[in-house]
Amino acid sequence: MARRKTRAAGPTDEVLRIARTVVYCDACLDAEVPLAVAHELWAHDMKLPFAAGEDISVEAARLLEERAHCETDGM
Repeated sequence: MARRKTRAAGPTDEVLRIARTVVYCDACLDAEVPLAVAHELWAHDMKLPFAAGEDISVEAARLLEERAHCETDGM
């Protein structure tokens, strides 16, 4: 019997890592993003969800992660 590959319920870790990198690049190209925020995003491990930090609010982290998940729809 032939086995079919089925897509997991959500995006893979690799797809999310790439999407977070895309969102990071978009955010850092935005002229309104302060340098401290860009530096904190640069240091972020893209294998993990965006999280609040010293210069990133809970709401900003949530929006970045939401944008990353939206990016995965096109992948």
